[in-house]
Amino acid sequence: MKNVRVILSPDAEEVYKHLNEEAPKSKTEQTILNAINKKVEYN
Repeated sequence: MKNVRVILSPDAEEVYKHLNEEAPKSKTEQTILNAINKKVEYN
């Protein structure tokens, strides 16, 4: 499998951190975070 490095823009990194903080409390944030993580894992 090819290794992929994901580099987030400062704005995207801020949103990603927010999603990680809010995911345990919010089903919507959890769903979005899971979708992002799956996409990064499989590409």
